[in-house]
Amino acid sequence: MSGNDGSGTGLILFMGRRAEHARTSIQKYVPEVVHIITSDQFKAQHKRRLKEWSQQFGFREGEVKSIDDLFEQSAVTSLLNEVMSIYHQELELQKSEFDWYLGITGGTMNMAATGSYAGLLMNMKIFYVIQPPKGGKPMPNRDVIEFPQLQGLGWMMSLPHDTILFLSQGSGEMKELAGIMNEFTFSKLFEAELIMVDEDKWYITEEGQATLEMVGTTPMSKDLLSSKFSKMQEDLNSIKNSLSDDESFVGWA
Repeated sequence: MSGNDGSGTGLILFMGRRAEHARTSIQKYVPEVVHIITSDQFKAQHKRRLKEWSQQFGFREGEVKSIDDLFEQSAVTSLLNEVMSIYHQELELQKSEFDWYLGITGGTMNMAATGSYAGLLMNMKIFYVIQPPKGGKPMPNRDVIEFPQLQGLGWMMSLPHDTILFLSQGSGEMKELAGIMNEFTFSKLFEAELIMVDEDKWYITEEGQATLEMVGTTPMSKDLLSSKFSKMQEDLNSIKNSLSDDESFVGWA
């Protein structure tokens, strides 16, 4: 959260030509600061809009960052760098983290995919604004769709491998889970709808199970598991070799 008296919410909007979704996003999240990432073609007009919205809705005017390689292979890196620069710039300015929301409604499919990836890397909440029914007016609480499981994937990937194996059981006692996972991480997985709670037991949801399987099959995860098993085998062999012939060791024939 921000150290100021504001909402503690930061908003990053990927934008193309249209701007209706931006107003809906601002009304939904009541941000403390708003930044826009767009192509160089629309930078000037979005800068004017951001200034107007800042005065109208009472948030701090952030930057309008643009890239000139939107339709080139380098666009992913350019877009990701801009998101990261906003994050670090605000962190240095505020000396504390915002609760970040990243809107992937505007721009190209390339921007939407990169925005989703950026959110995964930096634990930002990803959302999309749908068009209201024909002839209808935008309604923030109806037209903004969030993707909590995407952020949940990021949190799941940050867990120790032993914790992932524990969650793979599918359910268990809350007191056991509390012994290996802090409350903050649990709340993030719960908010992402990867874990549900019923009285004193926890359960992995279908989305959570799919996320666990995705995390567990990554090459890094496989390498880590193999490394842990190798280390365990080395430790056991070391203990076995240190014993004299007349000493017993449970687990060995």
